[in-house]
Amino acid sequence: MGRVLVASGFLDQTEPDGGEYKHTKFSLAYILDKPAPGHLFLAMYDEWFKHMHNFDDYLVSKGKYEEPQDPLYNPYTAYWKQEGTPVWSIMMQNPERFQTFQTGMAGIDVAIPVTGHFDFSTLKNDSPDTGNATIELVDVGGGEGTVLNKILEAHPDLSPKNCMLQERPEVIQLAKSKKTLPDGIQLVEHDFMTEQPVKGAKAYFMRMILHDYADAVGIQILTRLAEAMKPYSRVLICEMVLAPRVGEADFASAVLDQAVMTMGGKERTEAGFQKMFDAAGLELVKTWRAPGVPGGCVEARLKGQT
Repeated sequence: MGRVLVASGFLDQTEPDGGEYKHTKFSLAYILDKPAPGHLFLAMYDEWFKHMHNFDDYLVSKGKYEEPQDPLYNPYTAYWKQEGTPVWSIMMQNPERFQTFQTGMAGIDVAIPVTGHFDFSTLKNDSPDTGNATIELVDVGGGEGTVLNKILEAHPDLSPKNCMLQERPEVIQLAKSKKTLPDGIQLVEHDFMTEQPVKGAKAYFMRMILHDYADAVGIQILTRLAEAMKPYSRVLICEMVLAPRVGEADFASAVLDQAVMTMGGKERTEAGFQKMFDAAGLELVKTWRAPGVPGGCVEARLKGQT
């Protein structure tokens, strides 16, 4: 096994006759404490690629070749023999694998950068046209807060006490235990399928959430946000934004589109986002992009407020 890993460049050999090996930058990427490309690969293997291997068998078993769209009945839940159980509940049955997934998703910044597209400084309290809101940014489904932390580091004019992280109870507990977020950030347990408790925030931010769901569920999630919004509020969706016509440069986004399909999700074009926005009472304002990456930040507001 060691020789194969050396031949592939994953490990290095320290003795001519074998038996002694050392790390390379590639193997170290799998064991670092901070998010690294190796964590992302492990997450994709554990939570996507294994289920893609049986994808054809899954379709045959269902008797129809159709895109999976149900968050409870899809190749992922079928693989684990737990159809009818939410994907995230299955994932959390193995705390170590769940932690790997959380760390891996925090390391996907290369394709979907946290900053460099939308100017989050426009959300600060002294910005015009933002009403009397005190909550500047709500990170909905924001994991352990890694992304929110990066936003605050890049935009020190935003106040942590005016920012909020919303997540499932077990993830909020992880965030509290790690104590890596700035003092003052509000940590709130929330299921984004239910009523949004924070009314009239300046921005509701979701990163890599909607791509886990088909349009019908995505519309439900967006509708909950729209119901809480004021005319000055906006929704910011940070995800892959597929090109209308896929080319060689879109390989990464096309692969991720196929991966999330195993969970009943999908990546979307700008037109795909607009379709969901329209059904939820929103309209697309602009797609903000960073140079040279397939991800972007799609901004929407209530209809008639752009």
